[in-house]
Amino acid sequence: MTTTEQVLARAVSATGHAILYWIGQGGRDPAAALPSNPVRVAHEWAGLDRAHQQALAPLAQAMGIDVHDPALVRDACDCSGFVCWALGFARVVPGPGGDAWINTDSIWTDAQGPQRRFVRIERARPGALVVYPQLGSGEDYGHVAIVVEADADGRATRIVHCSADNIETAPHDSIKITPATKFEAQARSIYAWCRDVD
Repeated sequence: MTTTEQVLARAVSATGHAILYWIGQGGRDPAAALPSNPVRVAHEWAGLDRAHQQALAPLAQAMGIDVHDPALVRDACDCSGFVCWALGFARVVPGPGGDAWINTDSIWTDAQGPQRRFVRIERARPGALVVYPQLGSGEDYGHVAIVVEADADGRATRIVHCSADNIETAPHDSIKITPATKFEAQARSIYAWCRDVD
């Protein structure tokens, strides 16, 4: 069993490492020192559509990243990969029908229904998750974060999360502690507790 203090300490320890945000990355090895995994930037860049490349090119330039350098490898992670790592388990669950990925939609769905690993709670508290799914959110992806602070009304005030928005401002790091504004603005946000945390 992992304690709340361990989850929070682990999550905060991942800040300040200039980790890139890349969907589908990170959270594969809970024993790793960081939640990220290395990605070949030029290879991943080539897989983006032209509109995404144009939108991200100024940021890559500001960060000093040569997106065409075939030898460039950088650590990358996404929100659910970060959360799984902080909670102490791998985001990929092997199964007889193939591997299942823990992501924002699966966390939200589990907390809303079967509650196998995640249980919905009504009030935020440190160590809880705040999550919304892609489906019905009006956004391209869902998002999940770990609550660092909550107010007396049980609303998250500070969170630690891995986000593309985080990397856009210096210091360029996808994992930061921020206000919970993004989740407050999203009507589908819920709080959840991981059963693996004591």
